[in-house]
Amino acid sequence: FIMADDMGYGDVGCYNPDTKIPTPNMDKLAAQGIRFTDAHSPSAVCTPSRYGVLTGR
Repeated sequence: FIMADDMGYGDVGCYNPDTKIPTPNMDKLAAQGIRFTDAHSPSAVCTPSRYGVLTGR
């Protein structure tokens, strides 16, 4: 589970092959694992959102 701050969905090569940012390690992780394509956070990326993601509340 990787949670990045201020990273857009299209910034990673596994989701956007036309990205201007090379992300070979993230692409390799995505190719060998599971990619989640629909996740929602109850607040901005900070302590409340991390709590929400980890607990499901």
